Amino acid sequence: MMDNSPFCGAVMEYICRRCDTSEVLVTAGYDIVCVIGGSCRFVECGVEHELFENDAYIFGTGSHVINTRVGTSGTFQEIIIHIDKDMLFGRMRHSSREQERFEGAILKGISSNISIEELASICCLSASTFKRRFRERYSSSPHKWFLGCRLDIAAMMLRHADIPTRHIASLCGFINVSHFIATFKRRFGTTPSHMARQRE
Repeated sequence: MMDNSPFCGAVMEYICRRCDTSEVLVTAGYDIVCVIGGSCRFVECGVEHELFENDAYIFGTGSHVINTRVGTSGTFQEIIIHIDKDMLFGRMRHSSREQERFEGAILKGISSNISIEELASICCLSASTFKRRFRERYSSSPHKWFLGCRLDIAAMMLRHADIPTRHIASLCGFINVSHFIATFKRRFGTTPSHMARQRE
């Protein structure tokens, strides 16, 4: 099932399959894989990774083999957020190395609850310089922009996938479910549970 989001042309895909299997994920830009149930393993740049329930990972451009683990009677569920790289970053006037660092920081900020200082460090910038450059690019503070992205992703999940609110909160970087519900309601004017009840 696919769903368009207001966030940078992102599209969500909800996948549910039974038993252990091996799948190939082909990415054209950046894909955030969020594990809902079960676990999976993959190798990237010679390093083996394992994701468990409520983990998320960003895959870069290319072909990736994902081995899922749920046993003979389990169900593996995942959300894949397909991100339009051109819409997210556009034409940036930086050297290739600077752009690579900035892109890495932006993706890290979308997929995890990371501090501004850590994001600035990824870019080899001071926190104040990073915030200034971020505002020049996105006309918003990093905190507000990342929060909006994560809430848009949460709304996509609620509208099109049968996932408990606590899992969605965790996948979108909220440690406290009550805080997630209150923040979600301020943005969308409704609670996560009410939006889920309107699912197609």
